[in-house]
Amino acid sequence: MLFNGKEAFEVGSQILKQAHEDNFFELLPVEPISLLGEDVNLPTIVPGFTRAEEKAVKSIQKHSMNIKGKQRNRKIDEAYLLLGKARYFDRRFFPALEAFNYLLESEADYKTFIEGRVWRERTNIRLNNNALAIQNLRSLALDLPSKNKFYALANATVGEAYLNLKEIDSALYYIKRAALSDRQKKQRARYLFLVAQLFEEKSILDSAQWAYSEVIDLKRKAPRNLFVNAKIRSELYSKDSTEVVDNLLKMLDNYENEAYLHSIYRGLGQYHLKRGMHSMAINYYNESLRSPQIDTYTKIANYTDLADYMFDEGAYVAAGAYLDSIIPLYDQKSLQAKRLVRRRDNLSEVLLFESQKKQTDSLLRLVALSEQEQIVYFDSLLEQKKKEQFRAAQKQTQSSKTGFLKREKQAFYFYNPNLVIQGKQDFLARWGTRPNVDNWRTATDLKAILIETQTEGEEQQVNPIEIITPEAMAAKVPKSEALIDSVRKVNRNAYLQLGLIYKEKFDEIKMANQHLQTFLKRKPEDLKRQEALYHLFKLNEKVDQENANAYKEQLTLNYPESPYAKFLLDPENYDESELQTPERLYEKVYALFEAQQFTELLESIAIMEVMLSGSSAAPRVALLKANTIGRLQGIEAWKKELEEVANVYGTLEVGEHAKRLLAEIKATQNLSDRGPIYKNYKWIFPFQNKQKGQIQLLEKTLKDALQESPKKWSVSIDTYDEITTFIVVHGILDPNEIEDWLDSTDEKTVTLRERNYFVALSATYRDYQKNKTWKNNL
Repeated sequence: MLFNGKEAFEVGSQILKQAHEDNFFELLPVEPISLLGEDVNLPTIVPGFTRAEEKAVKSIQKHSMNIKGKQRNRKIDEAYLLLGKARYFDRRFFPALEAFNYLLESEADYKTFIEGRVWRERTNIRLNNNALAIQNLRSLALDLPSKNKFYALANATVGEAYLNLKEIDSALYYIKRAALSDRQKKQRARYLFLVAQLFEEKSILDSAQWAYSEVIDLKRKAPRNLFVNAKIRSELYSKDSTEVVDNLLKMLDNYENEAYLHSIYRGLGQYHLKRGMHSMAINYYNESLRSPQIDTYTKIANYTDLADYMFDEGAYVAAGAYLDSIIPLYDQKSLQAKRLVRRRDNLSEVLLFESQKKQTDSLLRLVALSEQEQIVYFDSLLEQKKKEQFRAAQKQTQSSKTGFLKREKQAFYFYNPNLVIQGKQDFLARWGTRPNVDNWRTATDLKAILIETQTEGEEQQVNPIEIITPEAMAAKVPKSEALIDSVRKVNRNAYLQLGLIYKEKFDEIKMANQHLQTFLKRKPEDLKRQEALYHLFKLNEKVDQENANAYKEQLTLNYPESPYAKFLLDPENYDESELQTPERLYEKVYALFEAQQFTELLESIAIMEVMLSGSSAAPRVALLKANTIGRLQGIEAWKKELEEVANVYGTLEVGEHAKRLLAEIKATQNLSDRGPIYKNYKWIFPFQNKQKGQIQLLEKTLKDALQESPKKWSVSIDTYDEITTFIVVHGILDPNEIEDWLDSTDEKTVTLRERNYFVALSATYRDYQKNKTWKNNL
């Protein structure tokens, strides 16, 4: 029974060792205990440990000979030891600790006692009782003779506790003692590799190379993954750089290393990247990523290195693509994933506008061609695509080692990938994209079939049949002037926004200059041209004074009344002391919005746009401006401004919010009232905006009078438009209540009767504010 338990435990241990995936980009664990993707707070999925526990429990229950408090059957000590180890690897550490404590209290024999003591402290380490484990085990680790069976295990355990406490020197001392004395070669290789990593942490590279060479000297007695990674790192630290590439290439030719090609290619990439041979480095990194047996950790490391390199080179689109590849490899709830998502979000604007730039540049190049030139271009494009597909098919065929595919010339049509691709292309060219149904050849019959197959209640929608020919593709190129103008507008906006982003967010002066100069060549409208000229002046002010002066002269001579020109000519009037940061500016204008000082808000934004242009606060200010115009001019003007915000700031949160608002306006038919309309009334006093004193006096009079009245009415000041402001009394259920209230109040309210006012239903008042339908008779 106990024998079967030990066998089951050994099976589980072997599965864990073989299935465990080491992360060579962090310090190796002293002892693997979980698989990739497992939750360490839950029991293991590795079979064997549960059965070992069951057998140990049965052995204790059936064969225990506890006579007068003393265990007479020594095999029971082994059963308790097995029970604790099985629970330990099943990651139930408190029950494991209980089993080990019982073993140590039962006067076990010396060998079992020492092993139980070591395993108890390993359990304490898993429970984060690292200091307690060191206190209980350090003396034993130092006192045991080096030839003792548990000498290496005890020292490695103490080293692991120090490692958890970030005490690298002490951890290195004990793990090195374990590495030099362990008689199990595989475990010795792990300890030596960890010793090398710890030397790397301390930047003692000579000692790290010694430890790696010790792993290499074990040859096939060391696990192959440890041997290969030690060899790669040893080569990268080698002082004789002339042979590094040759040695690594020889490793690629060794069939024993076939499962670790990704690590070798990565080593070659690191070597070339460090020496500035960037194109070769990227090629080797890509070869590593294409390796069939690449592990998740190497993928993450490769993508991270490539993303960092692209960031440094200013290739933000490529960097974003690499970040998109990294993020799914992490647990989405992990801290690393959240950091990467934030880093990726910082690139969202660049990726959006770079995509728009690329697409619209391509379209405008096609638009500039004649119709015949477009057909020739698409014909060569389709031919190139066919050649690429043929090359891919031939490569797939050549890589196949089966005799069946080697005889592809005599093979049946559907087993020959070249002929299959050719057939698909011929079909698409002749018939286009057609569904797999009967009577697919006749378009009229096909449409009838598609309509019949639709379920009731669905909108009948038949997808057009596309035939991929040069003429069909040329027909899709925009022809109308209106469409071409819209493409040009998107293109100009993409160049302008990219110039501002590269200037403000990434401090990429060269790229910002290029984009803004290209923008000016695209004949933009005057307002945008002023903005570009201003930013080109600021970009060149410190690096190229001659160019900066030229841009300033263009701006001040051609647009002397623009806010940008006024700012450059007379910056003192813009009170720069208050304009410290974009966030400060936004807070200032938002406070005006909350106070309903909409006219002052628009005036402030007109002045501050110079400072805000290209900053992180610019999208929020644009949305605030749109909302302000909506409040002053009504829902139609609001929709127009929101569309502008949605177009300019597409995928940003501000742009998404603008799109949601537009969708809500459309869904509710310009926010029209739905459901029952209750008879609530508003008592409204209109004023001109400039009558601030009278507005404040009347508001105070109404509030004082209502405070002494039992009426539960309330008073507010509502801006109507650029000219008019309303003082509104809310909560009136019957208009006759107004006269009754006026009759019952004292002489303070006599002047209210003399005021110009009107009464309206709440629904009517909402319509006034939304659509600006009130006729101003002031």
